[in-house]
Amino acid sequence: MRLYVRGEPVNVIVDDRMPVYDYSYAAGYSVNYPWLNDSQSKAGAYWLTILEKAMAKLNVNYTGINGGEVAQAMRYMTGMPTM
Repeated sequence: MRLYVRGEPVNVIVDDRMPVYDYSYAAGYSVNYPWLNDSQSKAGAYWLTILEKAMAKLNVNYTGINGGEVAQAMRYMTGMPTM
């Protein structure tokens, strides 16, 4: 995925390992692990989850993307100034 940092394009390679809830720890047994962000678009695509993963890799981990603003996300996606 190509994101823009300070206006310069940066390619981020996103793998297929998505973060999941670990209910087995609390429940004490093995269960199905749902994705933390399993929101899909109206067409059934998971582009938001993939974008979130790319941002986490760009910012070292998911803790690095805790919070943020829409304008900042648009700047990373387009490389253009936002307000």
